[in-house]
Amino acid sequence: MKDNRKDKTIDRNYQEKYRFLIKEYEQVKNKTHPVFKKVKYFYAAHDTDAKSFMKYYNRYKQSGKEEDLLPRKRGPKYKTRRPIPFIENKVARLREKGNNKYEIVNILKINLA
Repeated sequence: MKDNRKDKTIDRNYQEKYRFLIKEYEQVKNKTHPVFKKVKYFYAAHDTDAKSFMKYYNRYKQSGKEEDLLPRKRGPKYKTRRPIPFIENKVARLREKGNNKYEIVNILKINLA
């Protein structure tokens, strides 16, 4: 079976599409586009959501990097919201003793304050 993890075809397609859309968008904004007189016609013709296009456009214009034309991962980074191991162990011991979540919060507030 082919390993597709290193295949960048989708990334290249995204970047190519947005480079084209950005070039057309700037022509519309400069009033030099031969077809579209207003931006709303540009969005309708390319079946693009204005909010998402502007998100990528502004991100790309601020940095100038091609990878900013790609979608980013959503949600928190892996293991970034984990508690300190000391607190995690303390909570586990309190649960073993039969404390509920409200009692655990009160105990931790008293002990850590």
